[in-house]
Amino acid sequence: MQNNKRSIVFIFLVLFFGAIIGTVFSQLLGSILPDGVVKDFFLLTRTIGWGLKSDNWIDLYIIRLKSGFLVDISVASILGMSISWYFLRYFK
Repeated sequence: MQNNKRSIVFIFLVLFFGAIIGTVFSQLLGSILPDGVVKDFFLLTRTIGWGLKSDNWIDLYIIRLKSGFLVDISVASILGMSISWYFLRYFK
């Protein structure tokens, strides 16, 4: 019997490359499509995460720290991750 379990690192790596494919797809669409509703639909992004504000410092009086993690989600990036998930699922 074969072990069909994939590691979590491999799954995240595939989804990461899917996000990169989505970014390339959005750049391609941005250069091809004329300004309008369709272009706005595919390229409108929403930022999710923390660290967006400039006043989120942790002040310990000796050292000041600032952290942040932001992810931009768009329809094109979701399409790229869906394509990579398809390849992960059907091409073993």
